[in-house]
Amino acid sequence: GVMLVSNIRKDGKPIGSLPDGEMMFHSDGAHREFPYRATTLFGIRIPSTGGNTLFANLQAAYDALSPKMRKRVETLETQTVYDYAAQDRGTIGEDPTLPRARHPLVKTHPVTDRKSLYISRLMTEKIVGFDHDESEALLAELFDHAEKSEFVYSHKWTPGDLVIWDNRSTNHARTDFSDDEQRLLRRYTISDPAAPLGN
Repeated sequence: GVMLVSNIRKDGKPIGSLPDGEMMFHSDGAHREFPYRATTLFGIRIPSTGGNTLFANLQAAYDALSPKMRKRVETLETQTVYDYAAQDRGTIGEDPTLPRARHPLVKTHPVTDRKSLYISRLMTEKIVGFDHDESEALLAELFDHAEKSEFVYSHKWTPGDLVIWDNRSTNHARTDFSDDEQRLLRRYTISDPAAPLGN
């Protein structure tokens, strides 16, 4: 899975994907039955300001939950959707044909055995079995918790930076940047070894 992440355009068309502006927290491949194991980003052209990548530690966020909240979310299941055309949560998943998957809201890491939240503002569509309002209320509380500053690292890019992260316990987001400057990074995703060929 190699992708250029860029706002550079040739003949009016982006040369890569995810070109412009801010992007909410998400985890690559969460819409798949077997999400990506890890992601790498390599910085090539970087704007003078903005375009930082934010990383949220979902294991630390889970550890900081109250015992009452841990018990409440322990056995819940979510539905995730791949819908980068959505402008906000109110429009996520309007197209029923979009790729979707279900995952435990709390996942146990297969290597470290540490538990983490597995939700994101951009891709978690709903909590399975909850009505819409109940689902949105709990998700909003968890999103706000997981995105607290004490769990987030902001990476300011310089050309030549290579960043690698574990998608199984980390969300990432992007800060806004000027469309007058070029931003170009190369992304490489690493599939879960348990995934069937093609998944």
